Order: sequence, then structure tokens, then C-alpha cells
Amino acid sequence: MTAPDLTARVLRSGALTVALLAAVLAWAAGPWVGLGVLGGGVVALGNFGGMAREVARLAALVTAGAPGQARLPRIGLRQALSLGALAGMIGLGWAHPVGVAVGLASLPPVLLVEGLRAARAAA
Repeated sequence: MTAPDLTARVLRSGALTVALLAAVLAWAAGPWVGLGVLGGGVVALGNFGGMAREVARLAALVTAGAPGQARLPRIGLRQALSLGALAGMIGLGWAHPVGVAVGLASLPPVLLVEGLRAARAAA
């Protein structure tokens, strides 16, 4: 399995996980929490997908012998935009902070499970 395949699987599984968590928590704790889960999940998955693309491009540049430092400011800008989006959601009261944290925390388990699946398939 290639890195883009793994990234696509993580994004698909992550989107399903975030949608399920948001629906359950919106029903159990209210729509404000569900919106927080969706917002946090979108930021986490979007940041993961963007970082995966940037790292692949950076690796290709370095492998080809070109300097890769030109990509580093884009990675920093992506992080600043992600933090700004999170601060905006919480600061403007659009989403519950705990819901946002749940949405953000949904990515690591999905990444772990999909990574283990890919390792099993490769073995």
C-alpha cells in the first residue's frame, strides 16, 4: 500500500468516524456539541490530508536533490490556519470546546487502525 492510498483510507474512515460521533453526540448532548465534533474533525482531517500532500512533495523535492526549504513556510501557514479555525469556532461560540476536542481526537485512533491494517496487508 502506498502513502496516498493510506492517506485516502484514513480520510474516508475518519470522515465516517467523525460523522458518527457528531450524530451520536448531537443527539445525546445537543447540537452545539455535535457541531463541535464536526468542526474539530474537519480541521483534523483537513490538516492531516494537507500535511500528507506537503510531506510527499517535500520528500520528492529532497529525493530529486532540490532544496526543500521552500515548502516549510506552507506547512507553517497550514498550522496557523488550523489553529485560527479552531480558535474561531470556540471563540465565537459556534461549537462546544469539548465537542471540538472530541473531533480532533478522532484522528489518532483512525490513523492507528488504518496503519495496522496496511501493515497486516503488507505482511
